[in-house]
Amino acid sequence: MNTLRTLTALALAAASLVANAQPAGGERNTRHALIIGIGQYSDPEVPALKGVVHDMDSARRMARAMSVPDANMRVIRDGDATADRIRQEIAALQQRMSEGDRLFVYFSGHGTRWYDEATKKDGCTEGLLAADGKVLTNVELGERLAPITRKAEKVLVFYDACFSGGVASEPFRTRSLTLGANQVAPKFTRAGAPEACAKPSNFKTRSLDSQMTVSRALPQNVVHIAASRPDEVSFDNSASGGFATTAWRDCLLGQARDRDGSGAVTVDEITQCAQAKVNKGLEGQPGISGQQMTVAGNRSFVPAWMSAAFTPAKPPEAAAPAAPAPTAAPTAAPVAAPVATPTAAPPAAPAPAPAPVRVASPAEILAELHAQRDGARAVTAASRQPKLKIGKDLLQLDITPAKDGHLYIALAGSDGKSLYLLYPNDLAKDNAVKAGQKISLPSKGWEIVAGGPAGTETLLVMVTDAPRDLSGLAQEKAGPFMKSLLDGEGRSRLQFVLSNGTPAAGCGTAGKPPCSDAFGAALVKVQTVD
Repeated sequence: MNTLRTLTALALAAASLVANAQPAGGERNTRHALIIGIGQYSDPEVPALKGVVHDMDSARRMARAMSVPDANMRVIRDGDATADRIRQEIAALQQRMSEGDRLFVYFSGHGTRWYDEATKKDGCTEGLLAADGKVLTNVELGERLAPITRKAEKVLVFYDACFSGGVASEPFRTRSLTLGANQVAPKFTRAGAPEACAKPSNFKTRSLDSQMTVSRALPQNVVHIAASRPDEVSFDNSASGGFATTAWRDCLLGQARDRDGSGAVTVDEITQCAQAKVNKGLEGQPGISGQQMTVAGNRSFVPAWMSAAFTPAKPPEAAAPAAPAPTAAPTAAPVAAPVATPTAAPPAAPAPAPAPVRVASPAEILAELHAQRDGARAVTAASRQPKLKIGKDLLQLDITPAKDGHLYIALAGSDGKSLYLLYPNDLAKDNAVKAGQKISLPSKGWEIVAGGPAGTETLLVMVTDAPRDLSGLAQEKAGPFMKSLLDGEGRSRLQFVLSNGTPAAGCGTAGKPPCSDAFGAALVKVQTVD
């Protein structure tokens, strides 16, 4: 091993396996969805949106891709989607969900934007129009979802509605936009909106270059996706649904690419794919400058595990020479790694994807895994020495988790090529940890001496609710040690295995561990010097 020359009993060994109550790549009873679609409004002055019926099917497909069982989806349509009913469904989610669960919220319908004296800067407030004509403001929605975000591991909110109350010019209201034989309708209502708040920036009737601004940082656990900027119109296709929904659905279900070669496809990469589709769909429409999807919150969140085919079998650049096998001087005889049945791998895709723009480094892969953490599950981790002399100093870590769980430590070497799992290992298989109890590693019987080259070593310290089935990792033997393979499939497997738990049978019931895949994590940087 380039980075750690002397290790005693470093090996990649599977932790004790538990019965898998839920397939790793299939439905998870910890996943939930609230899907709201309003194409018909009680007020006849509010234009109908004929494509919303298609959005409902798209939203269900997206939810299933995110492992939400049909039984955990709540769908409310048209006249049922009153403001009070939407409030009730959000409150019911708070009661139904358990700590560490995940939620997908989807809305397709009209947005609106109006003057609010309480808003000091521009006086305009955005909101979603319920079927009965009442408005749920973005402030109210945020407040109602806040208790859920504190309980959930991740909340992904997708709004396919524009937040404009209307457009400036009457000629536009009577102008028909078409795409072939299909009607293209703006997803807005003019009802009650003053001109100052009603002018969208993506029509040439108004020259405004507006950027989405977030008044406060969203929590680690939340990602908001909007079909357009706050002052833009988003569009509905009568034959297929919202442009943004259709595009994001297709990209989530297989057309997005792992652009950085990290082994997973993030919200940011899915949205880049979707934006290209929206741009193409609106090409040639007279007077429309486009529709810009926006993302706020955790852009690095991986919402679904598509398949290893989203990364190439081989990186585009030439394969790096194999790192020399690590040397070991254990103070106790190594224990043979147990034989285990491989866990379910990510589902296979029909065709390989093109090569990514680049290939993520091992440190970048760990950073992306770190971005999947639950912000409520704090993990404190530090190296006793931020700098280690090569061949002399020992790596020593102090770790304190905020919750009970299972401890895993991965290392991206300073050589920029290798990635190892330090813990659990052959001499330290019991990786169960308790909340608030400090763990000091390495423990008695094994130690790690810095081996170089000079540079930065990155350690990902994870404490997971459910154990990980490490037998699903692509591995290669290096003496008594194991190193994770970092070809295309290996990167995908690494991200998949460490992000997904193997919950025990009966999980979530009294006296049993939680079912969730949630984990807390910390990144630790250590410098190796000559």
